Amino acid sequence: MGLTDMVGAAEIAGGVCLFLMLVYRQVKTGARDAWREEAEAQTARGDRLAEDVKTLVDEVRALRAENEKLRGEVALLRAENRELRAHIDLLIGGGDE
Repeated sequence: MGLTDMVGAAEIAGGVCLFLMLVYRQVKTGARDAWREEAEAQTARGDRLAEDVKTLVDEVRALRAENEKLRGEVALLRAENRELRAHIDLLIGGGDE
């Protein structure tokens, strides 16, 4: 193998190495960008979920307050119902005397 053949082989090997380095760099950059995009998407999703949870907590608190108010109203209606039944019983019972 002559000097010219070795220089030619070195040029080819150098070109291949340069090509492989460029491909590796592109793959590395692409993978890094893909991971970054995925991380940003997951962060945005987490932020949306946190906001959804906050909204749901607020809605549950409002519903609990409304439920408590309705329980009070039901208790009043039951008391009125008992009073009305007692009054009707008195009226019905009073007519038999």
